[in-house]
Amino acid sequence: MTSARSFLSGIIDYAGLFPPAKLDMPTAVRNYAEYRSGQDSDLLGRFVLPASRIDEFAHASHGFLSRGVDSSPWRLSVIVDQDMESVRKIALEFNCKHWSGSEAGYAVCDSVEMPVRTTDAVTSACDAFPEFFQVFLEIPASPDPSPLLQAVSREGAAAKIRTGGVVAEAIPDPDGVIRFLAACNHQRGRFKATAGLHHPISSTYPLTYESGSATAHMYGYFNLLFASAFLRSGAPHEVGREILLESDATSFQLAEVGVTWRAHRLTAHELRETREHFFLSFGSCSFSEPVDEAVALGCLGSP
Repeated sequence: MTSARSFLSGIIDYAGLFPPAKLDMPTAVRNYAEYRSGQDSDLLGRFVLPASRIDEFAHASHGFLSRGVDSSPWRLSVIVDQDMESVRKIALEFNCKHWSGSEAGYAVCDSVEMPVRTTDAVTSACDAFPEFFQVFLEIPASPDPSPLLQAVSREGAAAKIRTGGVVAEAIPDPDGVIRFLAACNHQRGRFKATAGLHHPISSTYPLTYESGSATAHMYGYFNLLFASAFLRSGAPHEVGREILLESDATSFQLAEVGVTWRAHRLTAHELRETREHFFLSFGSCSFSEPVDEAVALGCLGSP
């Protein structure tokens, strides 16, 4: 593989507070600060945290946040773990206290995430937050996500799919993932993924970082990206499913002009379009693991 950086910008939302890493707030904040200043900062997205821990974040990040009108803010994505009115108030108050000239430092909560199970819940969630916020609504991949995805798209929100967890049962079956991707694409929607995407290529991996952890077949984030891009270009569902499950990294041939998988090809432009308009990002409790493994594959090149 050659460099994939041109279509991986900002793809990893850092969720170090969540399992299996489950770091304390000071450690997660310190890690994010290091990643922002590191050579792979171009791959880093938002810092993900529960709404109930925003005050804790504000305290832990005080010495790390940038300051000044020319500085770049830390961008936060808040998981809604309280009633939506409270979360909206918490997020807006945080933003007011963390503008570019603030002594508290420059940070902005511009994204919220929450699960929904009904079309009414989709409408309520979107009505609860000003247009400034990117709203990600997590919906189940099974049985048929189409009605909810239609509502999500209609309301101008983005979808969210859970692609793994710390137990094998949390990993959705490949047909369900492909059904979600195809339905989201049909609605001209956008989505992010979360959980289980620590590795670039699909294979069998430990489910946690504990010694003796159970293993399971986990999806690779390259696989998910390429499956999304090929489906968006009109490839059959069967092709998308095979790409999602592909465990041979050498079957993906990356070049400056795009990617080839077996007899199927995509241009670099199509991959960038997929990132911009379809597969927006994925949440991971580790930033270094997905990056280091991609480096080991030889597909990141120089920043």
